[in-house]
Amino acid sequence: MTDDMPELTAVQRAELEALGPENVRLKLMYSGASRGADVPGFRCGSITRGTVENWLVEQAAIEAHREHATLSWAKIAGWAGIVGAVAGIVGIIVAILLAK
Repeated sequence: MTDDMPELTAVQRAELEALGPENVRLKLMYSGASRGADVPGFRCGSITRGTVENWLVEQAAIEAHREHATLSWAKIAGWAGIVGAVAGIVGIIVAILLAK
């Protein structure tokens, strides 16, 4: 992704997905600081720190996209609520004026 780190195998990716970003970050504490250091503690064997960091960057991008999409729908729902409230108020005012 960002450098010449090896790509994840399907088994490694599945294990990282099963653990989730939070747990994978915890495993990084047990590896060396260099991107070539092995991160131990995976059932599929050690994975290099750089490869794990690349996967975490991918996950952060996915989460940011998900949050952006959720916020967009929340804005749409908010505006729909405002329009509905204004329409309701206008309807009440019209009904009062017509009742006179």
